[in-house]
Amino acid sequence: MDRQQQRIAEDLSSLIAGDVRCDPVSLSIYSSDASLYQLPPLCVAYPRDREDMIAIARYASEMHIPIIPRGAGTGLVGDAIGTGIVIDCSRFMTGFELLNDNLILVQPGVVHARLNRYLKPLGLYFPPDPSNTEVTTVGSMLAIDAAGSRAIRVGSTRDHVNRIEVVLADGTCFDVGNESLSILNQPVAGSSTSLLSEPSPEVRGEQARRTILSKMSKLLTDNAQLIQEKQRTGIPNCSGYFLKGIKSREHLNLARMLVGSEGTLGLFTSAILHVSPLPAHRGVALLLFGDLSSAIKAVQTIIQEQPSACDLLDRRLLSLARDADPRFASLISPAAEAALLVEQVGFSDAQVQQRLHNVTLAVKNINSRVVVAMETHQPDEVDFLWSLPQKVVPSLSRLPGESRPQPFVEDIAVPPERLNEFSQKAQKVFQRHEVTATFYAHAASGQIHLRPFLPALTEQNAPILESIARDLYQTVFSVNGTISGEHGDGLARTAFLRSQYGDLYRVFREVKDIFDPSNLLNPGKIINDDPHVTIRNLRPVPEKFPELIDLQLGWTPQELQNEASRCNGCGSCRRQDDGSRMCPVFRIEPVEEASPRAKANLFRGLLSGAIHPNELSSQDTKRLADTCVNCKQCVLDCPSSVNIPQMAIEAKAAYVSANGLDHTDWILSRAHSFGALGSTLSMAANWAINNSTARWVMEKMMGIHRHRKLPLFSRRSFLRSVPRKLTKRPRPGSDPDLVIFFVDYYANYHDPELAHALLAILQHNQIPVYVPPLQLASGMAMVSAGDLIAARGLAKENIQILSEFAREGHRIVCTEPAAAICLKQEYPMLVPGEDSEVIASQVLEAGEYLWERRDAGRLRTDFGRLAMELDYHTPCHIKALSSRSALKELLALIPELQVNTIEKGCSGMAGTYGLARETFETSKQIGQELIDHMKITNVHAGATECSSCKMQMEQESAIPTIHPIKLLALSYGLMPELERFLQPQKKKLVIS
Repeated sequence: MDRQQQRIAEDLSSLIAGDVRCDPVSLSIYSSDASLYQLPPLCVAYPRDREDMIAIARYASEMHIPIIPRGAGTGLVGDAIGTGIVIDCSRFMTGFELLNDNLILVQPGVVHARLNRYLKPLGLYFPPDPSNTEVTTVGSMLAIDAAGSRAIRVGSTRDHVNRIEVVLADGTCFDVGNESLSILNQPVAGSSTSLLSEPSPEVRGEQARRTILSKMSKLLTDNAQLIQEKQRTGIPNCSGYFLKGIKSREHLNLARMLVGSEGTLGLFTSAILHVSPLPAHRGVALLLFGDLSSAIKAVQTIIQEQPSACDLLDRRLLSLARDADPRFASLISPAAEAALLVEQVGFSDAQVQQRLHNVTLAVKNINSRVVVAMETHQPDEVDFLWSLPQKVVPSLSRLPGESRPQPFVEDIAVPPERLNEFSQKAQKVFQRHEVTATFYAHAASGQIHLRPFLPALTEQNAPILESIARDLYQTVFSVNGTISGEHGDGLARTAFLRSQYGDLYRVFREVKDIFDPSNLLNPGKIINDDPHVTIRNLRPVPEKFPELIDLQLGWTPQELQNEASRCNGCGSCRRQDDGSRMCPVFRIEPVEEASPRAKANLFRGLLSGAIHPNELSSQDTKRLADTCVNCKQCVLDCPSSVNIPQMAIEAKAAYVSANGLDHTDWILSRAHSFGALGSTLSMAANWAINNSTARWVMEKMMGIHRHRKLPLFSRRSFLRSVPRKLTKRPRPGSDPDLVIFFVDYYANYHDPELAHALLAILQHNQIPVYVPPLQLASGMAMVSAGDLIAARGLAKENIQILSEFAREGHRIVCTEPAAAICLKQEYPMLVPGEDSEVIASQVLEAGEYLWERRDAGRLRTDFGRLAMELDYHTPCHIKALSSRSALKELLALIPELQVNTIEKGCSGMAGTYGLARETFETSKQIGQELIDHMKITNVHAGATECSSCKMQMEQESAIPTIHPIKLLALSYGLMPELERFLQPQKKKLVIS
């Protein structure tokens, strides 16, 4: 932090109630968004309210520092980055209030989908539908005039704005809507004629509002003909400032004009928005075509049927859809070159069905070869079909090859009737530049998202961006289109506004001068004199790496750079919807540093030299890395499958290497070391676990929260009680069905019964098993804490024990999902080499192994009846290991056993995370829905594979939680003593 930044941090911290960050780590994660650009800010401010926004603006004006407003940071044009004070409203300014059935008051940081979830039970919604609705903030939607697939029916954000409260660069605050020009002839109420008195903030705001209204009225009147000629309407268009049609004889709608201004005219503190009744019924048809041109031609026919949406997808997107979901693989033929997703709404299902029928009939009349892959009006199926563009488009970066789909000409809009003409001309432009591009469109409204495939952009090859854009935009102008339909201008398109608007650009500049004469509000966006701003400040691609960065996992700086660069900043990791487990920490603490993409941004900054290598071991980096609990869910849900968890481990390891483990982490990561002592002294240990005074002492001395319900120690560990014949090392090349049982810590010291249950099942199925007697714990707790030196020691010993069996093709089976994850994913990075890789290839979680046997017809299914009801929770690591919950599916084979799936997200335990005093409350917050469910459910037991999840499920519940392996053993009739689990509920268990 330099002296200027330190001064800004100190000054702002004393002026606002919100937070201020100026450390290098925070600045690095705010230096980029989802665009191609990177610009480090001077400072990041998190205002709590309007007063904070005013204070920040006044301070920035006095110090002549630019202000850059930011929502979720998911823009594709670089509109939310800059070298000034970045204002992030998404942290605190997230409130909203329904005023009546037509209007709602919102703050800029509220997420669009969250707003609509609140409105849905009331039969209402805020209609604009950006594709990233689970992440996008309303402030961002106002800033760029967001639209979406249904723009043909509901319009864009501008069409739903009633009033906006705005703060100017000097801190003046007022609200605007459709203003009456008659007020210009009236005195300002409350103003004083005395030159000595200072006007109140309200009076100053009213004076500023009238001054702007007067100047804008004159500017619009003087340039009315030019605006009418140059500013295109009838298609989505957020390029430049919106001036057409905002002034009538008696009114001037400043609210409509401010929408789409990208924070260059004022900061939005709140807005009053129009809400609408939800469509009563919806239906969707998926139509497949043999070529792209046929699909585009069909759009004109479909438009005549007045669809609520009509999206077009090319063959690349369809291929990704087939790979992403087996349901799409069965629906979409590999021969399909394009698809149209057509939606109709109506007052009844019958009306929707008829309208869909009319669409398909009209299309087949002009193209008999079209295939109706699916047609539905069922809500779940409609949502499933819409997941096609919503999930697949962001996953384009997964496509193999060195060239990536680059978002810089991805927001073109043309008249729908000229869509086919434009697509043919655009294809010639790409052929001339020897590139290919993906094609996705909200076709009914003429909105086209093109992404050319280009290699990593450097100073040497960056000019190709300008060349492609210049040629493509000339084609856009030739069909009366616009270069920006719904994503804004930012750094990517501002340089081409003069080409689109000619003399009208001068009027845009005058608008900027009226609102922001000092050019402090998001400077360089919309108004910029640099003709090459499109290729300035691109994300750096390092040619060499800082020598001081010592990586502790098994990747080179280049490999880590490649992994970090695969994060395109789309912001999907900021999702907070109920159907996603994406980053449980971010869900309950939605700040940018907690988002998975922040870790990728950190390493891009480090490896490019933007951040000094010393910062990798700083307290600020530790704070960021500690927001990752290694649940692996971000890897699953990330469109690019970026390996964020191991980046966080690398960051933690750097801190531990330089500063050592703190006391609590050291103890908790070595719990396996104390397991033998706990079992030996089980009576004393278990007494302490159940004694409040002893728990208080444990919290003070060991850092384990006194209210965490802990598992008791077994009187004898599993490895000490396992039959000797199972620990006798088999001869190499013996029975090929031999299974190696990796026990791990929990089953060994706390629940040997679980390990014996698995042995009993294997024996019942005549599967030979070997239990290596010298095996150690997996070391997952050490890995997650960043103590990689100690973890590597454990890993090497286990690898030495297991590698020979793995090379012979023997399966290594784990009852603990975290152990399976550790062996499969962490060991190859801890101890790179053939041995760890072959072990990883042979490791299976116990349920997956048993299901594999069932698929091969080699698992006995002589299950006895279990007349009981269970609530099953899927652990995060089970999701990370497989697309199915194998043990839950096996439980479904047991007669009379009713298994309910608990869809309550992550349990929040994350191994030792839920044990520690510092993170206990956060852990409970993450798992609160699961905890609450288990408190009120009326079933015999809970069920889960994960020992940590079991602890959270039992935290405030008297109902026991059982590992499914025990239930399988019980149903086989192998362990009748497990009936004791049912006694607290006093429900009769029937076994036959």
